[in-house]
Amino acid sequence: MTKNLLAGMRNPFRQTIVKDAWESLVDVPEIHAPAFEVCCRAFENVRISKHCDSVLLHGGAGSGKTHLLGRLQRHWTSSPLTAPGRSEDLGRCVFLYCRLQTNPHRLWQHLRKTFVEDLLHRFPDETTQLQRLVACRFAQGDVRKQRPPQKWLTWLRNPANRDHGGWKKILLPWLEREICLGFSLQRVLYHVITGRHILEAGAWLKGEDQLPEESYKLLGIRESEEGQSEDGAREVVLSLCRLASPLMPVAFCFDQIEALQTSRDDQESFFLFGQMGASLFNSSNNALLISCIQSSVLDPFKEAVREADYDRIARSVETLDPLDKTLAYKLIGSRLDSDPGFLRLRQERLHQLLWPFELPDLDPVFSSFGTQTARKIIAFAGALFEKRQAGEIAPLREDPSVFLHKEFYRRRDMSLDQEAVESDISLAHGLPLLAQVLGSQWSVDKQPDRDVDFLFRCEAKRIGVSLCNQQNMKSLGARLKRLGEWQFRNNTIRLVLIRDGRLPINRTAVVTRTHLHSLREKGAAMCRPDPETLAALQALRSLLSDAMSGDLHHGEDTIAPATVQEWLGLHLDSTLRTFFGQIVGVFDNPSEGESEEISGILEVLRKHKVISLDRLAAESGQTAAVVENLVKRHPGRFGWLEGPPAVLFDYRPPEILSSRERDER
Repeated sequence: MTKNLLAGMRNPFRQTIVKDAWESLVDVPEIHAPAFEVCCRAFENVRISKHCDSVLLHGGAGSGKTHLLGRLQRHWTSSPLTAPGRSEDLGRCVFLYCRLQTNPHRLWQHLRKTFVEDLLHRFPDETTQLQRLVACRFAQGDVRKQRPPQKWLTWLRNPANRDHGGWKKILLPWLEREICLGFSLQRVLYHVITGRHILEAGAWLKGEDQLPEESYKLLGIRESEEGQSEDGAREVVLSLCRLASPLMPVAFCFDQIEALQTSRDDQESFFLFGQMGASLFNSSNNALLISCIQSSVLDPFKEAVREADYDRIARSVETLDPLDKTLAYKLIGSRLDSDPGFLRLRQERLHQLLWPFELPDLDPVFSSFGTQTARKIIAFAGALFEKRQAGEIAPLREDPSVFLHKEFYRRRDMSLDQEAVESDISLAHGLPLLAQVLGSQWSVDKQPDRDVDFLFRCEAKRIGVSLCNQQNMKSLGARLKRLGEWQFRNNTIRLVLIRDGRLPINRTAVVTRTHLHSLREKGAAMCRPDPETLAALQALRSLLSDAMSGDLHHGEDTIAPATVQEWLGLHLDSTLRTFFGQIVGVFDNPSEGESEEISGILEVLRKHKVISLDRLAAESGQTAAVVENLVKRHPGRFGWLEGPPAVLFDYRPPEILSSRERDER
């Protein structure tokens, strides 16, 4: 009977990961209630004291950090500002959720983009956080106190008031005098608030450096590259903080701090995050900082961050403990009751607390301490539910490699329609990760110049990479000119320019084309990745970032970053191998003797694609030591995974091989 009842029902445990803090899922307030209260007290402290506060949350993978942030979001953005009993509901803060899947050298730019996107987040009543914030500020400045925030919000949203003559007399002076905003930011906010040129104004606010010249004319501001720098982004973020007031603080919620790392021993990423957090704390009086990190990397994080910075971003530290059985039963019950149809069936069986489960059925999921993370509990219950649906026959367990294959290509396909404006983000974060996946012999040095985004190094070889995705030809031309000057000063470093293949360089941009031609004459290379390559890179970086943060799991098991990296190295999308080969492989110039040895290795790789070092050495008639030395001297020719066992593969694209090599292959 149970089998028939469950056979056609949706599995209520299928979704185990909260994508972000804006997502609405079933919540159990008792879970992590102490941490929730600590965050609420810190929030009230900011409102009352008019000084910043901070909380650092840590727990195991799947402990529910993002879920807790979602609860805080709902609590703070739907709590009334007005007197009890009034219907006006504008929320009590500007809520910002920032998932840190970004290049650590672009933290402020990433934060700026996220800040603006969340300011423009629409609630079910179609209002935005920016509209709510401005309505509250107008109500504060209403000397006659005749209009509460809700009435100001209604007035703001009325299209008939968009051209009201009082805007320029009231809004612009207020932005300049009381908020002390720069001219460009004043004008752009003026357009957003009054509903003019929304696309152009929103793009400028987010720091997009691809705005065409006509967009600046519409906005009434001058072209400038300052917004596309870390310093420029920092100034915009702090200015937007000033736009809010201590009565409506800005809650910065940082998730997946681990995703900033390119490797487990990467300390610089944590150091840069600590710097940014401390700067936010020191430069505003209305910010609450909530940062989430896995407990397993808490000590390395503390070691990497300056003590003074840590004190500012972790004034309170809270642990998100695993759930005991009481909380686990509440969690499972809430998921079961979330489906109205299932709820009716359960109400008919009130004597069975967790029907269709018996309490002993859940015992195997708990550790020897009688506790477990929320994610593992939900995953276990989901598998148990499927088992009940199948009539006590356990479903076949999918191999993790099969899961990773499906997940990679699912994410890649989702990213195929990603706009060119996102290219810089994917490239800036994804290329260092791709270098790690393709064998770690290429290390990434600190950014040497504002226009050189990466410096890849392998022994004496150095390759500077510049992301040139500006749509504005003047901005692109200025960057190329500066790159020419940098190239002259650093003539021992090979320069590679990367520009999204969908972004043309206008024929009328004569100066820009001249600078590009000059760079190419001096040896610079240009790579033009297509949408498929960029989508694959986006899938790679999201998969690795989720694994680094403990948010990638298969059933009850969290998949480790090393497992993902190994799978990617062995099964990587061929477009990414070709792309990386275009960046680093074009500069290999082996000697005549080495060419013969390389040909022997390539002949073996042509048959096997991926092969262990020992087997390749045996089939090519060379010793393993000779092969390893040769491969590491020419890192652009071969992919190399340290192992054990050491594994080789070829990722050098055919179009850059010599005619002799093409014939041999």
